[in-house]
Amino acid sequence: MIIQRVSSNSNFISWAGSILLLALFSYLGWVDYQQMQTMAAIQKWAVAYLVSELLLLLLLSDMQRVTRQLMSRLRYEQEAKQQQQAAESKQHQHALSILNNIAASFSPDWHQQMRDALHVASDYLQLPIAILSNIEKNNYQVIVQYTVDNSLQDGANFDLGETYCSITMQSKQVIAIDHMHASEYASHPCYNNFKLESYIGVQVLVEGSPYGTVNFSSTEARQRPFSQLEIEFISLLARWIGSVLERRRYLDAQVEVAQRLKKVSAQLPGMVYQFKLTPDGKASFPYSSDGIKEIYHLTPEQVLNDASAVFDLTHPDDVLLVKSTISESAKRLSKWIIEYRIKYPDGEVAWVAGRAVPEKQPDSSILWHGFITDITERKQIEKLKDEFVSSVSHELRTPLTSIAGAIGLLHGKVLGVLPEKAAEMVGMAMANVQKLQILINDLLDMDKLVAGKMQFDMQTQPLLPILQKSVLDNKNYAEQFKVHYNLSDKIDDIWVNVDSLRLQQVMTNLLSNAAKFSPPNAEVDIVIEHDSDKVTVKVIDHGIGINDNFKPLIFSQFSQADSSDSKIKGGTGLGLAISKQLITRMNGDIGFESSLNHGAEFYIRLPVAIETAQQSEAFYD
Repeated sequence: MIIQRVSSNSNFISWAGSILLLALFSYLGWVDYQQMQTMAAIQKWAVAYLVSELLLLLLLSDMQRVTRQLMSRLRYEQEAKQQQQAAESKQHQHALSILNNIAASFSPDWHQQMRDALHVASDYLQLPIAILSNIEKNNYQVIVQYTVDNSLQDGANFDLGETYCSITMQSKQVIAIDHMHASEYASHPCYNNFKLESYIGVQVLVEGSPYGTVNFSSTEARQRPFSQLEIEFISLLARWIGSVLERRRYLDAQVEVAQRLKKVSAQLPGMVYQFKLTPDGKASFPYSSDGIKEIYHLTPEQVLNDASAVFDLTHPDDVLLVKSTISESAKRLSKWIIEYRIKYPDGEVAWVAGRAVPEKQPDSSILWHGFITDITERKQIEKLKDEFVSSVSHELRTPLTSIAGAIGLLHGKVLGVLPEKAAEMVGMAMANVQKLQILINDLLDMDKLVAGKMQFDMQTQPLLPILQKSVLDNKNYAEQFKVHYNLSDKIDDIWVNVDSLRLQQVMTNLLSNAAKFSPPNAEVDIVIEHDSDKVTVKVIDHGIGINDNFKPLIFSQFSQADSSDSKIKGGTGLGLAISKQLITRMNGDIGFESSLNHGAEFYIRLPVAIETAQQSEAFYD
């Protein structure tokens, strides 16, 4: 297109020049003719015009020839440049393809993965020696190598100063030398020892710190210098190697932690596990220790992706309980604590206790971390103990009633007045018999509660009269300790659905404990708080409080804060355990707040029943 434009312009100049010359010489010939009045003047300027036109044509012809030559050279250079760009683009694509294949390659053995990468890169750079090294101080260790003639071995060690990598470690850039003998490093010890003529290498960084180098070399000088593309290639290769080494460190650390966990969990009784529940309801055990073999007679692999085998072994009567507690734990992200049974295919039944802490994952699944232990032996012992206590309690109750009746007759002077010393002994016997009766009654109550045999007469009734009767019944007991009960009756008319006798039994336990552990002349406050659909009754004393070490055991059977103190204050250690069971059966809950030497506040919380005006009127009528 450019040549055509130049040719067109040349033609235009030729015609325009010819016309201008013709006009110029015609004018000059006419002027000369006017002066000389001869044809010779016109002929002279005509010849001059022809000569000028000839010279113009020769000039334009030469200019066109030069222009064609220039255009031909320009076209040749453009084609050569395009071919070079195409070749470079092809090389670039080839380099990217090699890097992509290297990055996409995978081998369980990372050393082999590195060796394969070095092999591919060595072929691309046409350098037969490829090394991934680790450098610590002055020690140069070959981690992975690829050599065409197998002249190197993994693990070989050299002095850093005897390798070209000593140059590389001093620079953060790629070091590329195509002809070592002609370079400033011709006197380097590596050249003297190994005669390596060409070298390209760069540092490998792992977690931001120098790990070593990746380098390629040959005993022959390169025919052409290293290109910018080759320099960028080895730079990208070093980054990929660094990322692989970082991942290996992370994976090795995970493997080490997993091995430690396995060793620790192997020494623990029961099963350590992670339980996962996805939003679509799929359950699995991403991790379970070998203890699962003892607990469920399953292997970790059997429940890795599907937990149904575990639920299949759960006792049919406990499946709903287990699943509902898991759902509740997932909903509230609260601790999962439960005791349930496992039924094996041969019909054998085992008791287990489970405890786990839930954690919400980014994909909205829930992951529990916990353990399960076999408590079959403990349950058997508890059963034997309960049966023994129940049997002994029933066996003691009848003779103890007879003894209490006989001593009561003596103490009541029905059989006559006793001597002062004898009366004192009978009084002591009467007090001890009463303590035994309380203990046996508590034991029998606990036995009934545990066995689920205690009957409850649940009725919707006002709360205040029950509390007032409880305070009145315990007033004499509190006076023994010079303690006064203060019931706040400034409350709304609140109705609850409870067994009044059982609620009074709970209040008696709380009031008697508050009186026992209060200082003389102190007050015990009974406060009622109404909040929406709940009512809370608080029993607040100003006594010695509860030690932090005892707080977790306070609602356990036979628990007493201090055995020596219990001998002075009295008690069976069953009152609060019974109270907790009773309140739970009445759909309420019981708890406390206390700090040592600052008193204690026990509370019971019950659901408020729906009352009607007729109920209220009927009760007060």
